[in-house]
Amino acid sequence: MPNKVLFIVRGLPGSGKSTVAETLGGTVRAADDFFMHNGKYLFDPRLLPQAHTACQAAVEEDMADWGRAVVTNTFTCRWEFGAYLEIAARFGARIVVVDCFDGGMTDEELADKNIHGVPVETIRAMRQRWEADWRSGDPRPPWERK
Repeated sequence: MPNKVLFIVRGLPGSGKSTVAETLGGTVRAADDFFMHNGKYLFDPRLLPQAHTACQAAVEEDMADWGRAVVTNTFTCRWEFGAYLEIAARFGARIVVVDCFDGGMTDEELADKNIHGVPVETIRAMRQRWEADWRSGDPRPPWERK
């Protein structure tokens, strides 16, 4: 299938990732989908590995079915979306990274605006570790670095 593409939409909570992702067309995938139950968001940090595995599987399925996928997560560091870069490579897909960063807002504004109740302290920590130049970011998770 020609013109295969994987859109990766990244940004701090409340920055407009979902809104931007929806303009790209197709089904938008996010790890947060895993925590939606009967229309309610029930976040459990212990289940984050399973949430990301489910999101990656959905993106892989979209690539196999349509040759196109849209995924949105915070992706503050390059290592956090390495699995998606590998999926794109397996399908020979072009990668388009859309960076919403903070949408021009302060941490307090992002905390007020985000739909999942992410507190300002968490947003502040995400901002501090943000890799604007993700291409030069370390692809290894922090626990594998020396």
